[in-house]
Amino acid sequence: MIRKAFARTTAKVTLIALISCTFIIAAAKIAVADLSPLATKALDHQAKDIGYPTFVSPHTSPIAVHNGRVFVVNTPSDSLDVIDIGSRSIVARVPVGIDPVSIAVRPDGREVWVANHISDSVSVVDSDPDSPTYLHVIATVQQFDRLRKATRFDEPMGIAFANNDKAYVALSSDNQIAVIDVASRTITKRLNITAQDPRAIVVHNDKLYVLPFESNNKTQLSGGTKADIDGDLVTFDAVAHSIVTNSKLSLGHVLDIVKHPDMPDRDLYVFDTATDELIATVDSLGTLLYGLTVDSKGRVFIAQTDARNDSNGRSGTKKHGLSEMMNRAFLNRITRVAPDDSSSRPPTFFDLEPLPPAQPKPGAALATPYGISISDDDSILVVTAAGSDKLITMDADSGAVLGRVDVDAVPRGIALISDKQGRADSAWVLNAVENSVSLVNVSNPANPEVVSTIALEDPTHPVVKRGRKAFETAAASTTGTFACASCHPDGHTDQLLWVLETPIVTGGSQIQPRTTMPIRGLRDTEPYHWDGIPGDPYGGPNAANTDSDVAPNSDINDQTTATRHLIDGSLANTMHLVGKTDTNNEGKLGTLSAAERDAMAVFLLNVPYPPAQRRPYDNVPSQRAKDGFRLFHIDGNGVGRRDVCGDCHRFPHMVSTNHPTIGMDTPTWRGAYDRFLILPQGRINMVTLPPFAALAEQGIPERELWRFTWGLREEFDPVWDMVLEHSTGFSGTFARQVTLNRQSLKDDLTPDLVAALEQSAREEAIILEGHGVFLATDQPQSVTLRYDGMGYSSATGRHSREDLFAMAKAGEFIGTLTAYHGINTDADYPQPAIWTLGPIQAQSGPQQFPKLHAKNLAMDISGRYIDDSAHIIIDGRRVAGQVTVRKDEALTVTLAELPPEGMRLLQLQTPGGLISNDFIFHVTAEVEPPPKPSLGDLIHASGWESLLGDWVDLGTRGEFRLSLNWKIKNQLLELTTIDQNGPSVAFIRIDQESGAILHSGTNFVGASISGHWDFAVEEGPKMTGGFLSSEGTQGKFSMQLVPQSNDTMALRVGSEQLATVPMMRKAATY
Repeated sequence: MIRKAFARTTAKVTLIALISCTFIIAAAKIAVADLSPLATKALDHQAKDIGYPTFVSPHTSPIAVHNGRVFVVNTPSDSLDVIDIGSRSIVARVPVGIDPVSIAVRPDGREVWVANHISDSVSVVDSDPDSPTYLHVIATVQQFDRLRKATRFDEPMGIAFANNDKAYVALSSDNQIAVIDVASRTITKRLNITAQDPRAIVVHNDKLYVLPFESNNKTQLSGGTKADIDGDLVTFDAVAHSIVTNSKLSLGHVLDIVKHPDMPDRDLYVFDTATDELIATVDSLGTLLYGLTVDSKGRVFIAQTDARNDSNGRSGTKKHGLSEMMNRAFLNRITRVAPDDSSSRPPTFFDLEPLPPAQPKPGAALATPYGISISDDDSILVVTAAGSDKLITMDADSGAVLGRVDVDAVPRGIALISDKQGRADSAWVLNAVENSVSLVNVSNPANPEVVSTIALEDPTHPVVKRGRKAFETAAASTTGTFACASCHPDGHTDQLLWVLETPIVTGGSQIQPRTTMPIRGLRDTEPYHWDGIPGDPYGGPNAANTDSDVAPNSDINDQTTATRHLIDGSLANTMHLVGKTDTNNEGKLGTLSAAERDAMAVFLLNVPYPPAQRRPYDNVPSQRAKDGFRLFHIDGNGVGRRDVCGDCHRFPHMVSTNHPTIGMDTPTWRGAYDRFLILPQGRINMVTLPPFAALAEQGIPERELWRFTWGLREEFDPVWDMVLEHSTGFSGTFARQVTLNRQSLKDDLTPDLVAALEQSAREEAIILEGHGVFLATDQPQSVTLRYDGMGYSSATGRHSREDLFAMAKAGEFIGTLTAYHGINTDADYPQPAIWTLGPIQAQSGPQQFPKLHAKNLAMDISGRYIDDSAHIIIDGRRVAGQVTVRKDEALTVTLAELPPEGMRLLQLQTPGGLISNDFIFHVTAEVEPPPKPSLGDLIHASGWESLLGDWVDLGTRGEFRLSLNWKIKNQLLELTTIDQNGPSVAFIRIDQESGAILHSGTNFVGASISGHWDFAVEEGPKMTGGFLSSEGTQGKFSMQLVPQSNDTMALRVGSEQLATVPMMRKAATY
């Protein structure tokens, strides 16, 4: 098996053992005490093969209290857990969708709604104890594009009820609020949010309050038109720099990060719940806005972190660096907004730590305020400090911190209970990463006390869990005020520019501001960050050393050494107070122990992108997406292969693994639909550029922004469909759900969706399991169903699809089918990756995709994390064939039958595990002539590859030097000779018409040398040609390279008679 990155840290049995019998019992969605021994045994047998990828999803209002019960999302286990307040024990676990993140109780208390972030759905759970479907999912709220078979309900977050008939759901990735008719479970309208990532929402006094998470803080690069340059807000000509010449290295320009007053920064939206009309927006309340609560007076309180990326942003005009930031990347704050009738008053900011240059005392910081709630008497705020693992109480009027108490790792949600007088009494707290619930007594706000902690079942890989704790803790920073997750929330990006301790690029004069890169999808994309320096296992040039080769800094055979190098550098620089010399237990600068760093190195490699946003639920890529693949990787954005994005943004992950000339990371296009700050310095995201200014007013819709990168040409627009559908490791069917009930079976979408789920289950792309209740008898019977390819089996018997439909139509059955993942997921089973044949780090230039025809059903490609048992998928459907793993990451994929002619998309799947990236191959009607060999092919075939490199003469070891290296990999060789008189430079290439190997060069006095190379000469390749001096003198000229050993050769050179110069490889002289 090809497993080049992460050796298994934990035996497979350990992961399976985590999915204990207790968890399996939870799948029945009823109290554990109600399960019969027979049902328990059946559930235990059925659920062991279900896996739980770690998506690092966000949360908002993930815990609620109602009628003596605590309802809390168990995100890792895909369930709603129910805790009895009196006994403080879990009494039921209700299977919902994949990655539940938010809860709301209907005002009459009869339903609990749960937002499933990855399933793109809301599970409606019956919470009426007198109902026969009590604590079962009775409906699923979602919406699909029927033509495209793709969700239109992407990544739901906060839920709020206007009343018992009307609900709101924040669609974070779509930047919309869905208005839901509760009775029909349908979307009646959408409210557009002209900001990014709405998450927390609250209804209070007939008003809907909406909080966008990534609100911006008015910062941008200091560009504008040439006429606007003022040395302050505008320091360079953005038209020349960003549009006419889009320089990757940003040379010749003075670049700062500035706060521009014209940059929109809408942080709070208020709607009338009667009309759904926008009443007001409020600006500049913070940067990353986590939590929201509203008191009876209409005061709004926001838990947020305010980025200080402008505090050291003058890297161009003032040569700022990390010292100016003072290890305070964010201010941890609560923002209070006055009620509507006094909206002219500015917001009040309650700082949880002293403002810089003052620093909090060790252990006193309160990092990443996240969950927030207020007592019924409006006097006490209860807030979680997620980065410091603390719960705090605050005076709602003065903002003073009254008390604090330690809880478990990364507390995010609060369900606050007030006493009869309205005073804060107790708080139930979800500790999201520890996956536990703490009960905290807050009746004495000055001395909150943890009364009890309840562990929730957690199938997360233990090393990944430890690594995520290290990633989320603010103890990683010297001041304890921010974590790695502060800039990479949820493994994503804060969409901000920063000046960090990055080396000055070759030819530059300042530290370049850089956009924050996502943590998602790091595997197989090293070296990391824009400059190609952290975690470089290959060596060679990088942005700070474009004219030299730099040694590797990590092990090419162990990707955890690359992420560990990234972590060590960040902890010693970005996270470390300049001037401090403290080290950890292995003597490395910065905080966090060696074990914590090692675990985080594993975690970083295993944060996936969410499933592709618009991949169809039948997993068949749309024709428009396939057109996008062709444009992106083959045709390009113009005539004659002009601007072929895929030449740099290559398979497997649409990223350049090791840029051949400047060593920079060419970032992935994966997840572009959720990144609005683009290019190394956000060089398009400047409100001083009129086209962007218009987009900024619209909330920066990603599609319209990214269209600028292809010049707004409509014929290239299918590339966006490629972005929306390109595989991130999951079938388009994964996480999809459908509830079978009387209402849903009136919709013709339901049978089509069920058929798609069943087909993917037969192909082993997913595991299809249903949870529901039979209602035909006086005693409702809970049931777990498993689709086995022929029908649905349970502890009580078998049922066909038709049986279930008939019972649901008759009101005798309600059940929800969910497409689960197989067991082979997480750190032990990375996503397979496939690309064109050859080492991943050497990929450069046009990709040569395989071609199949009737006489050839096999294709040779390269890949990782694949063995001979891999499943073969063509255009979204599993097909028969065989994968054969060869040495050096080479694979042969042999199909049993020839697919239809045309461009096709190949994927390989680990059985029970993740699916590879999409990969192009072609099917033709006839045998096509083989492609003309490249120069690299000819050199390889002749066996003269040993001649590549740097050589010196054996006599003086340096007075005469020769270098023969690729200028363009496999296409163009550069031959340089230097002696005491001066240099000569020549290029060697293939003439495409004749196939001749041409030599063309010049020397230090201007004489030109041209000729032809013959690689078939037995002694060694020989060039025969002539020279032409600048005065017009002509003559013959020849050169031959005769290898003697791997490190020695003879150079024969001259005109009529050849002189022989013994040479030795340069590296052998030291």
